[in-house]
Amino acid sequence: MANLKKNLFYNFLLSCSQVLMPLISIPYISRVLNPEGIGRVSFIDSLSYCFVAIAEFGIVTYGIREIARVKDDKDKLRKLVSELLVLHCITSGITLILYGFAVFILWQKIQDIRLVFFSVTFLLINSFACEWYFWGLEKFRYITIRSFISRLLGLIALFILVKAPSDYYIYYGIITTAAIINLLTNLVNVFRELPLTLQDLQWKRHLKHALTTYFISMVAGIMVWLDNVLLGIMSTAVVVGIYSMSIKMMKVGVSLFTDIFLVLYPRTATLLYQEKDKELQETILRSVQLILIITIPATVGIFLLAEPLVKAVLANSFLKASVNIQILALLPLLKTYGFFLNKQILMAHGKEKLTLYGLIIGSIVYILLMLTLSYYLHDRGACIAMILGEFIVLSMGYWYVKKYFPGMKIFDKVTFLQSLAASLLFIPVVWLVKMVLSSPVLIVLSALAICVPIYFIMQLWVMKNKLVKYLYTTAIANLKKTPVNTQ
Repeated sequence: MANLKKNLFYNFLLSCSQVLMPLISIPYISRVLNPEGIGRVSFIDSLSYCFVAIAEFGIVTYGIREIARVKDDKDKLRKLVSELLVLHCITSGITLILYGFAVFILWQKIQDIRLVFFSVTFLLINSFACEWYFWGLEKFRYITIRSFISRLLGLIALFILVKAPSDYYIYYGIITTAAIINLLTNLVNVFRELPLTLQDLQWKRHLKHALTTYFISMVAGIMVWLDNVLLGIMSTAVVVGIYSMSIKMMKVGVSLFTDIFLVLYPRTATLLYQEKDKELQETILRSVQLILIITIPATVGIFLLAEPLVKAVLANSFLKASVNIQILALLPLLKTYGFFLNKQILMAHGKEKLTLYGLIIGSIVYILLMLTLSYYLHDRGACIAMILGEFIVLSMGYWYVKKYFPGMKIFDKVTFLQSLAASLLFIPVVWLVKMVLSSPVLIVLSALAICVPIYFIMQLWVMKNKLVKYLYTTAIANLKKTPVNTQ
């Protein structure tokens, strides 16, 4: 439990850096670059990550699970890591060929060889990616420090090198370079810790097991990275730019929530492997409660503050994004809950095929809606398609868990109603703040300063939410350095 708390703490710091640094960079980028330049970068970036998902061959999720199982046996660990690295290099080589064809077909949408150069460089280095090794060993301190340093360097480079709308290619170069630094640092540290070998490797044995997670990565990538590509095909670079800034703002918050459950995934796999059913059910129930407690107020707050938030963060050329933000306000709840059901429950229990089926259905619905709605409604249509697609994925995951694990509690009605009731108090607060203040920045900051304390006071003292009370007493006890009674 102590290690889990440390991992959650480090992951919280990592998530904070994912939130704070974009909050600094997004306002600057939206004012220096125009929607067209951002749209071109978003298009090639999304295209690149689609092929990254293909090249990974499901190794990330599969690798985390397998590393967690054999982490105490150095010989098995060395053999596993060596085999997975070889497999990833092979799949990456094949994917680079397919990427070349894709660039040729979509060249009219790219039209800048500099963007392709940075993209190909990233894809080449990604062949040796082994992030799954550190996640499986729960080395979140290392992940946090490494990611923070690379992001900080990228942020500094952004302010120094990106000065005009024509510098959009430099912006993309900084993005890819920061990612490459992470990948190379990973590789160096793996070689330091493990004497890897190329002899007597049986990488083919992982093909069958990784195949399902491979298709999951591909299908999941449709809604994660293919959105800008599909919208770019159906619309213009300007529309892609406005949409991409909208979704980027939302993903900053969503990643803060989903990263928490990436920490819990290897722990869930370990509890399953050790057959500790009681501890597993307790972890799952608290995860559900935590999702509802943090995502429901986030959804309500984002919807109410969409307009001043966009005005405070983005340039005037992106003001149309406020409606997109309101449409996407449900994304934190839908994405986090769906991620939890599919990854922490279904995939951790070895039900990858069920996750795949749900993602396929959700992705088919998403693609059809995206191609239709974005043609008529442009960026707003893309946002609607995203929300409906995520809702389908969540619904399928919920249905599969209830069907195959009927005794597992995956929803807490009391916590849901308590969180919703406390969040509705934001409505009069935001209304009054907008009446009194005119500055968008002051509106957002004042609303947060009032709403966040009101929400937790209501949960703790009025609703008497058990998990909030537990977290509160734990925090107080840690400050006082006294033991906590968890009963």
